[in-house]
Amino acid sequence: MNLMHSDFQLLFDALFGMSKTLLDKQGAFLPIGAIVLPEGKVGHVAAYPEDEQPGAHKALELLEGGLRLMATKGKCRAAGMAIDTRLKAAPRQDDVGKDAIWIILEERTGQSQGIVVPYAKSLQGGFTYFSAFTQPERPRIFLTVN
Repeated sequence: MNLMHSDFQLLFDALFGMSKTLLDKQGAFLPIGAIVLPEGKVGHVAAYPEDEQPGAHKALELLEGGLRLMATKGKCRAAGMAIDTRLKAAPRQDDVGKDAIWIILEERTGQSQGIVVPYAKSLQGGFTYFSAFTQPERPRIFLTVN
Protein backbone atom coordinates (compact mmCIF):
# COMPACT_ATOMS: atom_id res chain seq x y z
CA MET A 1 0.00 0.00 0.00
CA ASN A 2 1.40 3.39 -0.96
CA LEU A 3 0.95 5.92 1.83
CA MET A 4 1.56 9.61 1.12
CA HIS A 5 3.54 10.48 4.26
CA SER A 6 5.91 8.56 6.54
CA ASP A 7 3.81 9.30 9.64
CA PHE A 8 0.81 7.73 7.92
CA GLN A 9 2.34 4.26 8.28
CA LEU A 10 2.74 4.75 12.04
CA LEU A 11 -0.87 5.90 12.33
CA PHE A 12 -2.23 3.16 10.07
CA ASP A 13 -0.45 0.43 12.05
CA ALA A 14 -1.74 1.80 15.38
CA LEU A 15 -5.32 2.37 14.21
CA PHE A 16 -5.68 -0.85 12.23
CA GLY A 17 -4.24 -2.89 15.11
CA MET A 18 -6.58 -1.30 17.67
CA SER A 19 -9.56 -1.66 15.31
CA LYS A 20 -8.90 -5.38 14.90
CA THR A 21 -8.58 -5.79 18.68
CA LEU A 22 -11.88 -3.99 19.27
CA LEU A 23 -13.64 -6.03 16.59
CA ASP A 24 -12.35 -9.27 18.14
CA LYS A 25 -13.49 -8.23 21.63
CA GLN A 26 -16.72 -6.37 20.86
CA GLY A 27 -17.74 -7.17 17.28
CA ALA A 28 -17.88 -3.42 16.46
CA PHE A 29 -16.36 -0.16 17.68
CA LEU A 30 -17.01 3.54 17.98
CA PRO A 31 -14.55 5.85 16.16
CA ILE A 32 -11.03 5.88 17.61
CA GLY A 33 -8.04 8.11 16.99
CA ALA A 34 -4.28 8.21 17.11
CA ILE A 35 -1.69 10.97 16.88
CA VAL A 36 2.00 11.27 16.11
CA LEU A 37 3.51 13.51 18.77
CA PRO A 38 6.08 16.15 17.73
CA GLU A 39 8.92 13.80 18.83
CA GLY A 40 7.58 10.96 16.65
CA LYS A 41 5.84 8.74 19.22
CA VAL A 42 2.32 7.44 18.61
CA GLY A 43 -0.48 8.02 21.10
CA HIS A 44 -4.03 6.67 21.10
CA VAL A 45 -7.00 9.03 21.43
CA ALA A 46 -10.67 8.34 22.16
CA ALA A 47 -13.73 10.49 22.70
CA TYR A 48 -15.72 9.94 25.88
CA PRO A 49 -19.20 11.37 25.34
CA GLU A 50 -21.36 12.05 28.37
CA ASP A 51 -24.15 9.90 26.95
CA GLU A 52 -23.91 6.23 27.82
CA GLN A 53 -24.62 5.19 24.22
CA PRO A 54 -23.81 8.24 22.09
CA GLY A 55 -23.72 6.56 18.68
CA ALA A 56 -20.94 6.70 16.13
CA HIS A 57 -21.81 10.13 14.71
CA LYS A 58 -21.62 11.89 18.08
CA ALA A 59 -18.42 10.04 19.04
CA LEU A 60 -16.85 10.95 15.67
CA GLU A 61 -17.82 14.60 16.09
CA LEU A 62 -16.21 14.72 19.55
CA LEU A 63 -13.10 12.82 18.42
CA GLU A 64 -12.59 15.03 15.37
CA GLY A 65 -13.00 18.18 17.50
CA GLY A 66 -10.50 16.90 20.06
CA LEU A 67 -7.95 16.07 17.37
CA ARG A 68 -8.46 19.49 15.78
CA LEU A 69 -7.82 21.15 19.16
CA MET A 70 -4.62 19.12 19.68
CA ALA A 71 -3.45 20.09 16.19
CA THR A 72 -4.16 23.78 16.81
CA LYS A 73 -2.13 23.65 20.03
CA GLY A 74 0.82 21.94 18.28
CA LYS A 75 0.45 18.73 20.31
CA CYS A 76 0.74 16.50 17.23
CA ARG A 77 2.30 16.50 13.79
CA ALA A 78 -0.10 13.95 12.30
CA ALA A 79 -3.43 12.43 13.32
CA GLY A 80 -5.82 9.75 12.22
CA MET A 81 -9.20 8.23 12.92
CA ALA A 82 -10.60 4.74 12.40
CA ILE A 83 -14.32 4.28 11.79
CA ASP A 84 -16.31 1.05 11.63
CA THR A 85 -18.56 1.44 8.58
CA ARG A 86 -20.42 -0.32 5.79
CA LEU A 87 -19.40 0.36 2.18
CA LYS A 88 -22.04 1.96 -0.02
CA ALA A 89 -19.53 2.42 -2.85
CA ALA A 90 -16.08 0.99 -3.55
CA PRO A 91 -13.63 0.64 -6.45
CA ARG A 92 -14.25 -3.12 -6.42
CA GLN A 93 -17.91 -4.01 -6.86
CA ASP A 94 -17.44 -7.10 -4.65
CA ASP A 95 -16.71 -4.82 -1.67
CA VAL A 96 -20.00 -2.88 -1.86
CA GLY A 97 -22.17 -3.78 1.13
CA LYS A 98 -19.27 -5.17 3.17
CA ASP A 99 -18.33 -3.89 6.59
CA ALA A 100 -15.04 -1.98 6.58
CA ILE A 101 -12.52 -0.16 8.72
CA TRP A 102 -12.20 3.34 7.25
CA ILE A 103 -8.97 5.00 8.34
CA ILE A 104 -8.51 8.73 7.73
CA LEU A 105 -4.95 10.06 8.02
CA GLU A 106 -3.79 13.66 8.00
CA GLU A 107 -0.59 15.57 8.67
CA ARG A 108 0.12 19.18 9.58
CA THR A 109 0.72 20.50 6.05
CA GLY A 110 -2.79 19.35 5.13
CA GLN A 111 -1.98 16.16 3.25
CA SER A 112 -4.71 13.63 3.89
CA GLN A 113 -5.42 10.10 2.74
CA GLY A 114 -8.03 7.46 3.40
CA ILE A 115 -7.46 3.72 3.63
CA VAL A 116 -10.41 1.35 3.60
CA VAL A 117 -10.07 -2.27 4.73
CA PRO A 118 -13.21 -4.34 4.03
CA TYR A 119 -13.88 -7.23 6.40
CA ALA A 120 -16.36 -10.01 7.09
CA LYS A 121 -17.22 -11.93 10.23
CA SER A 122 -17.03 -15.70 9.84
CA LEU A 123 -19.56 -18.17 11.20
CA GLN A 124 -16.95 -19.20 13.79
CA GLY A 125 -16.81 -15.60 15.05
CA GLY A 126 -13.42 -14.57 13.65
CA PHE A 127 -12.81 -11.87 11.07
CA THR A 128 -11.45 -12.01 7.54
CA TYR A 129 -9.82 -8.85 6.19
CA PHE A 130 -9.78 -8.17 2.45
CA SER A 131 -7.40 -6.09 0.34
CA ALA A 132 -7.24 -2.46 1.40
CA PHE A 133 -7.71 0.42 -1.01
CA THR A 134 -6.79 4.08 -0.69
CA GLN A 135 -8.90 7.09 -1.48
CA PRO A 136 -8.49 10.86 -1.32
CA GLU A 137 -9.76 12.64 1.80
CA ARG A 138 -10.49 16.25 2.57
CA PRO A 139 -8.60 17.88 5.45
CA ARG A 140 -10.60 17.73 8.70
CA ILE A 141 -8.07 18.12 11.52
CA PHE A 142 -5.23 20.43 10.47
CA LEU A 143 -7.51 23.10 9.00
CA THR A 144 -5.63 26.20 10.15
CA VAL A 145 -2.27 24.72 11.13
CA ASN A 146 0.78 24.72 8.84
